[in-house]
Amino acid sequence: MLEAFGKHAEHKLQKVTGTARINKLIQEEEWDLVIQQAKSHPGEVRSWSCRPGFFEGVKDSDVLPIHEAVSMGAPVNVVKALVEAFPQGLTERESAYRRLPIHIACRHGGDKMDKEVVKYLIGAYPLGVATDDILGRVPLHYTCSNGAEEEIVDMLMTSCAGATRAYDRRGWLPIHVACSVGASYHVVKVMLDAFPASVALTTNKGSTPRRCCDMTRNSRDYDRICEMLERARDEWDADQPVPAKRPSSVRLLV
Repeated sequence: MLEAFGKHAEHKLQKVTGTARINKLIQEEEWDLVIQQAKSHPGEVRSWSCRPGFFEGVKDSDVLPIHEAVSMGAPVNVVKALVEAFPQGLTERESAYRRLPIHIACRHGGDKMDKEVVKYLIGAYPLGVATDDILGRVPLHYTCSNGAEEEIVDMLMTSCAGATRAYDRRGWLPIHVACSVGASYHVVKVMLDAFPASVALTTNKGSTPRRCCDMTRNSRDYDRICEMLERARDEWDADQPVPAKRPSSVRLLV
């Protein structure tokens, strides 16, 4: 797996809030002007700046304009302009959690998770789908935890079905996350189909996907999902001579 951590030592950070004009335009969501600025001043697109409270208003991070733009729900034409000005930005990680732009795009639920942006980022840098951050999470973990549309989950799965095998530092697979937040029947099913052994795998604290479902008993598809998982577990236990084991490493996904 490509380890594109970004060489921050080679970048001279601007002032703590970023003084380049493109930073200010992104913060003001002046998207048409951001595109113009990226074309006329491409050097600004590769400039790092420190963002206080970039994550949850608490965690500071050194970021590129593309990290900040996707975090604010920039439309796909803006993201394309930033990539055209600095293609390497797709492989650069922000400093706090070592997340790529695609991780950040997938962290935002609701109207800020733009499927066209995610689709573009997948196509522009497919390896990003199988890349984990400092928490051991791949983009699929974040789409599940933030209520992504089924279509976004399907796009990530099509690009790298092996992402269903990626467990984070707490031992959570994407299916554990999906079940814990009340994801749809479709989302859970496609993950189970891609990695059948996941039905029997537990988190570090011993929770199976079925047990994770009990965290959101009032979810729309709770009964159907539980029935599916219980049936799959019975079939798995009957067919397998040895207990299911976690994949040895998230880095064996591709």
